[in-house]
Amino acid sequence: MTRTRLAASLGIGVLAVAACAPLTPPPYTTPVPVEVSAAPAVGDGFTGAELVALRVWTTTCDAFLNGSAWMLDESHAVTNRHVVEDGAEIELTDYQGNEYHGVAAEMSLTDDLALVTIEGSFPRAATVGTEEPAPGDTLSVSGFALGGPLATVTGRYQGLIENHLDPDGATIYSIAVEVREGNSGSPVTDEAGDVVGVIFSSDGATMGGAVSLDRLTAFLDGDTDRADAMTTCG
Repeated sequence: MTRTRLAASLGIGVLAVAACAPLTPPPYTTPVPVEVSAAPAVGDGFTGAELVALRVWTTTCDAFLNGSAWMLDESHAVTNRHVVEDGAEIELTDYQGNEYHGVAAEMSLTDDLALVTIEGSFPRAATVGTEEPAPGDTLSVSGFALGGPLATVTGRYQGLIENHLDPDGATIYSIAVEVREGNSGSPVTDEAGDVVGVIFSSDGATMGGAVSLDRLTAFLDGDTDRADAMTTCG
């Protein structure tokens, strides 16, 4: 299996769950906010993961990137390192089109993870799971494939595999689900709705790769080395 990071130059067709393009107009415009309740009622059609999912726009000194993220708490969003690394500006939007400005970002030096601090506060947050999924479990991925509208795809967890993008690094989850550019940073949730991983790669067909719950928890607990992800352009 050939696995590629979900971030790629537009027009090349290489997967890397965050689409990368020159500083030209993005492929999708930011949605216009709509009038909805701040606390959607049960049965509104959105899952808990979708309510905390965010589209990420990152402007570097020479490129434009888009990916996905999810809210850990009222002021911090989790995404992939490759979505925000070297970002000069980071903007996020929720499923309603509400905009949030990223004021800081830290990235893991060992895993494809990053933590973005937003300006203001977000009305809800994800629940991080405490139990690893078992092979055969149904897992869901909620994000903004190709920078487009919010969508959720579901598939079976296959087990742990080697990370071919980092053979010396930690093993990753293999999930039978099709993920695309722009899905980088999407939360992987179990049937209870708890986050158990973070999408970051794909084989380009029917399998997605995710940072495991064990590595995610280590990052969030501060047990892995971090560095500033943002930069300034001269």
